[in-house]
Amino acid sequence: MNMQRISLIVVGALLLFMGTSSTTTDTIYWTEDYKLTWNDFKGQPDYNIKTISALSSSGLMHSKGCKDGIIKYEVLSYFEKRESWVKAEAYTDHHLKHEQIHFDITELYARKLRRALSEQNFKCGQEEAFEYYVSQFIKDWHEVQHNYDSTSRHSINREVQAEWSQRIEIELLLLDEYRSR
Repeated sequence: MNMQRISLIVVGALLLFMGTSSTTTDTIYWTEDYKLTWNDFKGQPDYNIKTISALSSSGLMHSKGCKDGIIKYEVLSYFEKRESWVKAEAYTDHHLKHEQIHFDITELYARKLRRALSEQNFKCGQEEAFEYYVSQFIKDWHEVQHNYDSTSRHSINREVQAEWSQRIEIELLLLDEYRSR
């Protein structure tokens, strides 16, 4: 059995396991019907950071394998409970909404990446090009996350935060067909 086939089997088994639940002990995979709660923030607050009252650790996870000469892939958006934290002054619905929008932006970029990859035709042997392509989306995602915090002033500007919320909600709906299944 060749290494590409073995890696596809391992990736498939991992995805099957991850697909059985939207949460694990420390990780939440984005779903439409689950919204973050403050109980999901298990990390210790960093009181040396004066400008941030809560921090969401979310990310884009991707895996790939080779089948029939084509790179097959899976993209997931996730939230890490033990790396996410909140300070006492931020236990408000408004701050929680700000953190949920961060997670929603992560899902939006997972959908954008799924759409873009569906329009590509990466062949086995083009793994380096595939990874470079994915890295560009991750770079864009980081920039958008930073822009959201910057323009909303880490949730202080409620009007801008509301605009972001509406925009992200609309974009998620427009990319609904690229939701993880």
